This record gives sequence, C-alpha cells and structure tokens, in this order.
Amino acid sequence: MEVKDYIITEADKLFCQYGFKSVTMDDIAKHLGVSKKTIYQNFKDKNELINILIRDRILN
Repeated sequence: MEVKDYIITEADKLFCQYGFKSVTMDDIAKHLGVSKKTIYQNFKDKNELINILIRDRILN
C-alpha cells in the first residue's frame, strides 16, 4: 500500500469515528506516527484529502 493510500485509509477511520470537522491534519499525523510534513507532502489540505476519499468511495 502506498503512503498516500495508507493516509486516506487511516484518515477515513478517524473521520468516521470523530467527524470530519473535529479531525485535524495534526490528529491524522499523530494517529499515523508521522510528521505533518509527511501528510502535506501528499495532500494540499484536509479538503483535498476528503475529496479524494469521497471520490474513491463513489468509484469503488
């Protein structure tokens, strides 16, 4: 699994558990045990991450 896919999968779990508005990029980084820089190297912002997640759900 690629890093980007792993971030999406784990972020999805956090969004489902706590809600999109409550989860920050900091929360995602901490959950994954990586720096925020790693998250931002793969996604411009939280909106991009959620848009990709939604698109993937629709297509799959």
